[in-house]
Amino acid sequence: MGWRIRLNNGRIDALYNGQVVLGGLELRGLNQTGEMKFLLERYGEPYPVSVRAGRQTIHILKLVSPNNGPTDVLMEVFCGTFRIALRLYPREPFTFKLSGLVHWGKEPYLCRIEPARFGDVVQAALGPVDNILCDCLFDKWGDSVARFSSWGNLSLKAQSDGRSFVLQTDLLARFGTTPDLLAIEVIPHYITEHCSMPYYKPYDRTHHPLPPSGWCSWYYYGREITEEHMVSNVDWLAEHLKPFGLEYVQLDDGYQRESWLDWNERFPRGGEWLAKYIRSRGLKPGIWILPQAVGKKDTPLVEERPDWFLHRPDGEVFRAFGDYPYLDPTHPEVISEWFEKTFSTMAHQWGIDYYKIDGEGEMQQWYALCRKNLCDSSLTPDQVYRSWVELIRRIIGPERILLICATQWRAMGYGDACRTGTDISPTDLKGTQNFENALRATFSSYWMHTIAWYCDPDVLIVRRDLPLEVARSWASLLGLSGQVLMLSDPMTELPEERVDLLKQVLPPQTIRPMDIWPRRPEWPYPQVWNLKVATSWGRWNVVGLFRWFQKDKSNIHINPEMLGLQPGCYVIYDVWEKSFRGELGAGRSFELAPESCRVLCLRPVERVPLLLGTSRHITQGYPDLLDLNWDPTDRVMTGQSIVVGGNPYEIRILIELNGEKYIPRKVEADCTEATYWVDEQILVVTIKDDTSKNVTWRVWF
Repeated sequence: MGWRIRLNNGRIDALYNGQVVLGGLELRGLNQTGEMKFLLERYGEPYPVSVRAGRQTIHILKLVSPNNGPTDVLMEVFCGTFRIALRLYPREPFTFKLSGLVHWGKEPYLCRIEPARFGDVVQAALGPVDNILCDCLFDKWGDSVARFSSWGNLSLKAQSDGRSFVLQTDLLARFGTTPDLLAIEVIPHYITEHCSMPYYKPYDRTHHPLPPSGWCSWYYYGREITEEHMVSNVDWLAEHLKPFGLEYVQLDDGYQRESWLDWNERFPRGGEWLAKYIRSRGLKPGIWILPQAVGKKDTPLVEERPDWFLHRPDGEVFRAFGDYPYLDPTHPEVISEWFEKTFSTMAHQWGIDYYKIDGEGEMQQWYALCRKNLCDSSLTPDQVYRSWVELIRRIIGPERILLICATQWRAMGYGDACRTGTDISPTDLKGTQNFENALRATFSSYWMHTIAWYCDPDVLIVRRDLPLEVARSWASLLGLSGQVLMLSDPMTELPEERVDLLKQVLPPQTIRPMDIWPRRPEWPYPQVWNLKVATSWGRWNVVGLFRWFQKDKSNIHINPEMLGLQPGCYVIYDVWEKSFRGELGAGRSFELAPESCRVLCLRPVERVPLLLGTSRHITQGYPDLLDLNWDPTDRVMTGQSIVVGGNPYEIRILIELNGEKYIPRKVEADCTEATYWVDEQILVVTIKDDTSKNVTWRVWF
């Protein structure tokens, strides 16, 4: 077990536990006469070394150059249990370069595992991206990290498949030093042990490739929700936001009598009717439920079936969330008559597709407190809790969403999503303070997003009472993080500008963290969120700048290094202002008012004309722009976009930069209307169609 190497036509393959991690490592050199290729040959037999940390094998390799390069240079390869290192012994100063292909699991995350350079800048990824700040690959299925280092320069560049990376290192080696040209350290059991989450299980996105998005009744209607409220919001959502990817409509607390299947007078037609109505409008029904308790404080069941209930050490019935009486989940009849009946009916008779189970954060404490009075006291508190969560998961099946509220790691392996913090404050709306709980949840728990489940920091509200800049800040952070996106406003009362805000963050994309560590859940919160995006047709950054509170710094500086960019020329487009902001250069500073944000799209200047952005989504082209090409001979730009019916789709193209200018001659879109106008350096193309479709468009210059 551990590391070993094999030579393959003068190149190195490095294997860890029998699997090729580094394939076809090739060594090149550079001096005054130019670049040359080296072949590697064995210089004697490998031999073992026993050390306190375990057993290592040392391989000595000789550099053979067909181009009159140095022939007296040796390479030593140290193969240990967890670490491999390639070292050089040159006699004269010489620049060496190493390159090869890296494989690390079937779904590797390019990442960093500690806040080193620019640790206060959040790094996130959408697609097979690169980032010069990241020195690790995380295999979420194997729960292991491969950490790369070099005494020189090191880069990991993602291949288009997202499963392999091109590794390159280079350094100037001198006589008298033994530098590591490359070293790789494996950290096994990264989440289970290093992050102390023993129930970690990687989340399989097969059934739910996108984070859930929808509407929740709680943060406006509370327990006063009615069937009429639900119907009016369902109708509005189906017309206005379903075309933009919203999927679920979730009824929250306030519908139940005693049983979660017995609904009160505010829902005269019951749960099955409501679920069918939601589905008839093309949406998916969801429900809030506290399955570990009875939904009525003064339920007669406490007297009728006292053995069903959880009892404190003093014999009193245990009550917690909402003062509801809690059930004993180890009692056979509670399992069959409560858990199984409730979820079988909701899933397979009513057709509910989304389950928000609440009050989970402290369950292990309550079961520890009441353990001696459980029907089956042989189970540990964790076993008690996980047994009924596993039962729910098994009953509803993998095709339905299970959102587990505030449980953190104890429910890993069962939930599709997890509420990672406490509720936001939907009353007395003043500013960022109303969703500070969601900020805490985002920055402390985002590292688990798409790895263990989809993270849910709580709902997005944008109603008129909340200042527009504050609503835009919270919407921007959710859009740039790709977390669960549930709305909770009276939707029929929203002004158009607030609705447009929602359209541009729906649906949430499969954005993943590149910072695999928890941040401190207190102020000051990070003010720069750097989303790196890669598609088959381009790579770019979408950068959120946030001034959460008055006390945050107003002047925010960004530069290429802190955004993980290679040296080059980059231009800036302001997403919300729809304006061109010039070049990034060595760095730019932006002034922000209190409780406001800017969202900037940065694109490398490969040529002019250059796409700057689109109006569909905050990610600026990821879900909507399927293809983009430039024909320099005919001077035509061609793209294929997904257009939402009844909504104008705008494409913004930079047509003038540094003295180079292109004048548009004609714009057309297949089978639909297309117009254009010029705003200083930007060409704005607008496409309209009554139906949602894929549209191929062309611009001639």
